[in-house]
Amino acid sequence: MTDSAAKAQGHRIPRAITRESFYKYLKCPSWISHDAKTGALDDALRLRLQQDGLLAEVERAVVRARSPHVTEIVIEDLDDAQRATLEAMTRGDQTIYGGVLVWDRFVARPDILERVQGKSKFGEHYYVACDVKRSRHIKDEYKIQGCFYADVLEFVQGTKPHQGYVLRQNGEVDGYLLADVELKYRLSLDAIERILLGDEEAHFLTTDCKQSPWFHECKAHAIGCDDLSRLNRLWRSEAKELAAAGFDTIGKLASTHVDQVTARVSGIPHERLSYIHFQAQALASNRIHRVGDTDLPDSPVVLVIDVESDPLRHAHYLFGVLHVDGKETKYHSFLAKDPQDEEAAWRGFIEYVRGFVGVPMYHYGSFELDVYREMGAKYGTEPEVLAMLEEQSVDLIIRLRESVIFPLSFFSLKDIAQYLGFSWRHSDASGLNSVLWYEDWLKDRDEKMLQTIIDYNEDDVRATWHVALWAMEQKDRL
Repeated sequence: MTDSAAKAQGHRIPRAITRESFYKYLKCPSWISHDAKTGALDDALRLRLQQDGLLAEVERAVVRARSPHVTEIVIEDLDDAQRATLEAMTRGDQTIYGGVLVWDRFVARPDILERVQGKSKFGEHYYVACDVKRSRHIKDEYKIQGCFYADVLEFVQGTKPHQGYVLRQNGEVDGYLLADVELKYRLSLDAIERILLGDEEAHFLTTDCKQSPWFHECKAHAIGCDDLSRLNRLWRSEAKELAAAGFDTIGKLASTHVDQVTARVSGIPHERLSYIHFQAQALASNRIHRVGDTDLPDSPVVLVIDVESDPLRHAHYLFGVLHVDGKETKYHSFLAKDPQDEEAAWRGFIEYVRGFVGVPMYHYGSFELDVYREMGAKYGTEPEVLAMLEEQSVDLIIRLRESVIFPLSFFSLKDIAQYLGFSWRHSDASGLNSVLWYEDWLKDRDEKMLQTIIDYNEDDVRATWHVALWAMEQKDRL
């Protein structure tokens, strides 16, 4: 094994630092720690999905559509790949795709290295880094990874770029100033290096921790410490305010009268502090706290809708609908067996729902509304049908947040539905896994995998209705 390859695989201390290191750290510092102690549990496709990347063949097509002169580095060995990358940079190749740059413990693999005019070790040109991302927004994690590339590029070419870039699937390129996040990058890098050397960073449980394969360990740790971060959507600054006032655990906060808490904590608005206190009491007692009736429409007929999407291909592949008529329910799926069948699946879905004028259409979260708008614009759907979908929509999580405090750290559909007794047929059911299952279906054409996807979608709409029914049944119990 080469020296660089050994570093990349973690056979030297300190272990290699890559762009994924920054993603993991920003999502959950314990991810870095667990990887260092036990070994990474990474799945390449899962990480690409989590980091807003595109499928490899889609990404390659986007790069080649933008630039006719692309040098692609397709060498597995890091030393050989770096050698080929440096040769291309020395020649002044315009666009280098898949390049590898190794400097000490840093292994940088930007999606694209683009030649620009200026001075460097290579002569009258130098290179800037660009990643291909599907998100419409330039996230801080992209910028921090861009700072990482710039550090390595400075060593390799003697010139440090001042800007980083993101290439969208539509071919547009957006730039950002690295100086905007330089301090955050340095702090993140220092923390990663300390963790790799054995230090532990104070843990704070957030939704982002769910991205980590070590999430259950993170959650168990937070429960064991009775940590304030177990409170749903608690800000770190709020946790510091509470701890400074002597409320550094859920138990301490929950067992103190709210008036005393209010008197001792000055940095959090009264209404917000009361809500946090309610949350602490719910968690400490493992009981639901209702603060009002959940405002849901009174209708014997409803539709419950859930959309499955593959962001790696930017395709919406399943529109699932549960038709509820009194106590009778029937599930309908509008499936794109291939991404190119998306339009047919969408039109089938539209033809079905257009017959339910005035009927409440439940969903969980804002994603479905975003899909309606996108598909409507993409395929020219009649404005009146899109208006119907929007006007009749009932976002269940919004209604619940206004009226119920669950004894849970997270208010996702799976967290709440499972707490209320609903079970998914597949133990590893999740939106992310649904995407991976769809990719497996496209690769292997295993009908069992396709049925797993449909089962998962049906379970999601039935879980949504299960929670809605529970909320309706509580009206007379406040």
